[in-house]
Amino acid sequence: MAADARPLIHWLGSPASVESACAALPAPLPDWFRRRFGNPSAAQRLAWPALAAGDNLLLSAPTGSGKTLAAFLPILAALMESACETASGGVRCLYVAPLKSLINDVRKNLRRTLREIAEAQTEQGIPTVRLRVGRRTGDTDERVRRLLRRQPPDILLTTPESLAVLLAQPTAETLFADLRWLVIDEVHALATGKRGADLALSLERLTALARTPPQRIGLSATCTPLPVAAEYLAGVGRPCAIAAVRETNPLELRVEPLAAFGSGFLKTLLDRLERELETNRTLLIFTNVRSLAERVTWGLRRRLPDLADQIAVHHSSLSAPLRRRVERRLKRGQLRVAVSSTSLELGIDIGSVDGVVLVHPPGGVVRLLQRVGRAGHAPRKVRRGLVLTASPAELLEAVATTACGFAGQLEPLRVPDAPLDVLCQQLLGMAASRPWTRDEAFALVRQAYPYRQLPRADFDDCLAYLSGRDRADHDWLPARLAWFDDQFTIADERTARLLLRNLGTIIAEEEPRPVVLTTERRNDSGWPPSETNHDITIGSVDEQFVERLNPGDRFLLDGRCLEFRGVEGRAVVVAETVGYPGAPRWQGGGVSLSPDLAERLYLLRCRAAEALREGPAELLRLLREEYQLDGPGAEMLLELFQLQECVSELPEPAGCLVESVSGPLGTDYFLHTPLNRAGNDALARVAVLRLVREHGLSAASMSADLGIQLTVRADLHPDDFRAVLAAEGFDADLTTAVAGSWALKERFHQVALTGLMLLRNPLGPRRRVGGHDWAERRLFEQVQAADPEFVLIRQARRELYESTLDASAARRFAEELPRRIVRCRRLRAVSPLAEAWTQPAVAAVESPDTPAQALQRLHAELMGASPAF
Repeated sequence: MAADARPLIHWLGSPASVESACAALPAPLPDWFRRRFGNPSAAQRLAWPALAAGDNLLLSAPTGSGKTLAAFLPILAALMESACETASGGVRCLYVAPLKSLINDVRKNLRRTLREIAEAQTEQGIPTVRLRVGRRTGDTDERVRRLLRRQPPDILLTTPESLAVLLAQPTAETLFADLRWLVIDEVHALATGKRGADLALSLERLTALARTPPQRIGLSATCTPLPVAAEYLAGVGRPCAIAAVRETNPLELRVEPLAAFGSGFLKTLLDRLERELETNRTLLIFTNVRSLAERVTWGLRRRLPDLADQIAVHHSSLSAPLRRRVERRLKRGQLRVAVSSTSLELGIDIGSVDGVVLVHPPGGVVRLLQRVGRAGHAPRKVRRGLVLTASPAELLEAVATTACGFAGQLEPLRVPDAPLDVLCQQLLGMAASRPWTRDEAFALVRQAYPYRQLPRADFDDCLAYLSGRDRADHDWLPARLAWFDDQFTIADERTARLLLRNLGTIIAEEEPRPVVLTTERRNDSGWPPSETNHDITIGSVDEQFVERLNPGDRFLLDGRCLEFRGVEGRAVVVAETVGYPGAPRWQGGGVSLSPDLAERLYLLRCRAAEALREGPAELLRLLREEYQLDGPGAEMLLELFQLQECVSELPEPAGCLVESVSGPLGTDYFLHTPLNRAGNDALARVAVLRLVREHGLSAASMSADLGIQLTVRADLHPDDFRAVLAAEGFDADLTTAVAGSWALKERFHQVALTGLMLLRNPLGPRRRVGGHDWAERRLFEQVQAADPEFVLIRQARRELYESTLDASAARRFAEELPRRIVRCRRLRAVSPLAEAWTQPAVAAVESPDTPAQALQRLHAELMGASPAF
């Protein structure tokens, strides 16, 4: 096929030969590279010719295959050759990554590469060119930010949030006019959420600012389907080549149960980690929450005092200097153990890590492979991972997850569909840079892949809201845009300042409080050694945690036992001490199963039922040969499945198992499904609504991965479950069920923060208006009363259906239910599978009033009394 006849998204063939690939680079880069690294990898032999030709490129290659230099060497070569041509002094290459730790790592690698290339140029008598590499993240201090604006670097490394801030400033046009390359790292991690939608719009704004459209380069190790990622990267109507390299590093995954429960779990975990450390030079441990990372770090330091200074913790609530110190020491091989929640799971080059331990399953296959990929971070090295589980249910999840990892069955990339709150934020950022007409702004937005099908009506509603009007043209909203000659711009300087303080899609309920360590007391162990003689900020904790502290209370941060002394301004003052502290609880912890993994886990249960009918030996064979589980783990699952069969039965592929147990509040019904928590939440809400509306029954529910629990004071039969979960009218009933729910109000609060209706960081002192949950209680009601189809309410409703609830998965289950055999089993006690659903149950679904309760509540309101329930 001729080059001009290629489809927009096309695949590259086999990698070029070593000679052809090196020929795409000018001297002395090929010689330097081969002396330093040997022959280029397959990823580099694919990328260098394509990038030298100017193609947009998505490079999907395994961890440790040299993706960073695959992307950057052609860029560095072009920058060196054209260094004298550009007089504007703007940024010419922009690199965007999801994690600050990854940005720090790439910055160090690029600086080292540039130094070594300069030495090679000097050796060969080639004039050297000094290229500057800058970094702009939330950790960058104001002095460096001012310097960046005055003297922009050639290569700028940043995050999506910091990029949005740069674009909203008057200097954006000068800063990015000569931009030639956009490098997006870990594309799969950015594209799937609101950060991805925000970044896609920022990329289009950068393209509009640049004199010529910049070349777009995307990097990813774990991503499928690649054509979707390529379309996201390139934007609408632009070509993009896909270079895919298969994983060749051996994958070694083990799953082990920890035979401990309750308070004994941490002791058993530490015992197992000690044994693992004996066979690994450097061990990287992942927990799913920051509080557990702190407890594990503290416990290991107490267990291994001789290694205390070689055991470190890394997570987002630690200060930037502490995180960078851990990253440096880890990269240099100076740590024996690093414990992280999620902050080290992407991209960072950690050559010294021999093994990765996951404490509890990660909730998804992509996340599993990302974390295990931190070990063997070099060609032909073994990626070695160990998953430790705390219960039979966790063991079952881990087995299904690792089996999918071996088979390469990744969760598909799901790009959000035109989030309107993000659009509102971006439109305000666009207005801060220059005036826009409606049509030119709409054309730019539609170029971004997530907004490729954005209706004009939704776009106009966003502009109306930002202009202070609703759909009926009422002006009850504060105007953040001003209009002149059919063009919109920022309303005033104050609005511009508010915008810069509130950009971003990562929403925290409260601004965290800094934790300041005073030097008046230090731990007698001497860890860590004092580097300064003044107080230092070591991290942050949530506002709600601080409100519960009393002087003398102890808690963990940076793996240290800290004693709370008091509050000075916003700072939480602590001193290091000894004792047995608790760990703070930060918002956002915990994971749920992905929809695909929940379905595969349900399938594993069904396969276990089929194997068990042929005898225990057949089930053990299945676990050993197809799921790589042997020894105590296999015996534990055999016992779990046999016990389930004794007291009830295992779910069948074509069946729907419902178990019932009499309880103090009525009968508890446990419905087993192949859905994750979000899908089951939607099922539960519809079931509760219909039980109340059509049967007059007071019902409550809990939803979890792989099942729901309904509590009803009535006997229900198979036909009753078919009725309350019928597909007919499902969407309408779900809309009714969530219309006034707390879940919708809470989602609206998040959307209002992203859409800048509420401000996380107002100008002046922070004031809590109307109590902690004012936005959920009052603002939602006021906005809905004024305009039930207000643009941010529509966005909140859509997010509730698509993410919090997964209405489409629940509807598919309801549609399949008539073809399933509903089997009801009455039990004396909760079955093992129902008792240990993979994740803890979520909060109860709000139960609507029965007709009798509604009448009683109305009577109480009319009489001015409080209802008696």
